[in-house]
Amino acid sequence: MRSYGQYCPIALAAEVFAERWTPIVLRNLMVGCERFGEVLDGAPGMSRSVLVHRLRDLQRAGVVEVTGSGQGRRYRLTAAGRELCDVVLALGAWGARWREAAPQQQDPYLMLWGLSRLIDPATLPRPRVVVRFQVTDHRTPDRFWLVARTGGNEVCVTEPGFVEDGVVVTGTAALYRWHSGRLALGHAERSGAMQVSGPRWLHRTLAAWGRLSPFADVSKPDQPGRCSGPNASGRTSLIGSGPRGESTRQSGPPNS
Repeated sequence: MRSYGQYCPIALAAEVFAERWTPIVLRNLMVGCERFGEVLDGAPGMSRSVLVHRLRDLQRAGVVEVTGSGQGRRYRLTAAGRELCDVVLALGAWGARWREAAPQQQDPYLMLWGLSRLIDPATLPRPRVVVRFQVTDHRTPDRFWLVARTGGNEVCVTEPGFVEDGVVVTGTAALYRWHSGRLALGHAERSGAMQVSGPRWLHRTLAAWGRLSPFADVSKPDQPGRCSGPNASGRTSLIGSGPRGESTRQSGPPNS
């Protein structure tokens, strides 16, 4: 961890927070990832070696604690880490308000992975809900299965072996807007941006999932009158209390 060599609390905090990938690692821990592979799976582009270093740095800083060993190793936020997540959420609210993801940054898998971490299995209308997302403008893979269940949620790019409850046909941009809470499912269906095949209860469930983002109520600069941050709707209460299921592109990276 590099030091600014200053006494200033901003500099001291930045030494912990401002390293590349560290906010993403904190975000993944914040939404319930505990295993090395889970954290890595939610950070495409980060190497295993970088994650090892970031976790060690966060542990030294008293932000992350490690329990168990080998395949049973778990990473969890300490009290200091949970408080630092307020900074992560504030950063996210700023990004939702002032930044826009470019098309090449809109990864359908990562969107669904993020959604899977926010779905509380206790709210499911049945013990297991399986939805296939057919993304019409994405290169292979263009099909993703979101499996939400009591034992934990996951996202697959190969058939999970369960009966599908429904299918969502969508483009990447519409999926991004729905996932971020900026496109209501009903409006998306009426406009043709998303087509949902499934029972009525699934439509209601998907509509609720589209409002789970803690930044769904963050207003854009040209949208006065809306809520200005994630705390407005209380959705941040989902962070840190989400499911502990593993979400994987295939079977996920091996645990370390």
